Amino acid sequence: MADESLHVPDTSIDFHIVQLFERLEAMRKEPGQKLSRSLQGRINMHTELRSLELWRSITCESLASFFYVFIVCGAAAGAGVGASVSSVLLATALSSGFSMIALTQCFLHISGAHINPAVSIGMLVSRQISPLRALLYIVAQSGGSIAGAALLYG
Repeated sequence: MADESLHVPDTSIDFHIVQLFERLEAMRKEPGQKLSRSLQGRINMHTELRSLELWRSITCESLASFFYVFIVCGAAAGAGVGASVSSVLLATALSSGFSMIALTQCFLHISGAHINPAVSIGMLVSRQISPLRALLYIVAQSGGSIAGAALLYG
């Protein structure tokens, strides 16, 4: 009875769940494999400054911060002057959560979708991004956030 293996047809959802758990277990047993980008293959600053990927990432971080501040502050401002505090908080919380989900899905594969300078600093401290990239991300995120608030509040 112990020699029998569990066979689940590959058309069922159970098959896919079993495959997922097997892959996760294999990844857990191999600690050398990392899921995120690391600085093992770090390039010098001059080469990184000339790369299109860096500038695309910076542009995406600026746009993501712009949209996030514009949507969340717009939800708070759009709730109305006579609205109750709880409705303003609910609108702001929902817009914050859903916009963060949407922006992360849009920009994760391009720049990592940090959107917040605190996240960029955390990634710098954990050595997941270079100091140059962190500095440029923070400047782009701050500029995008200021532009989003300026467009909304005039």
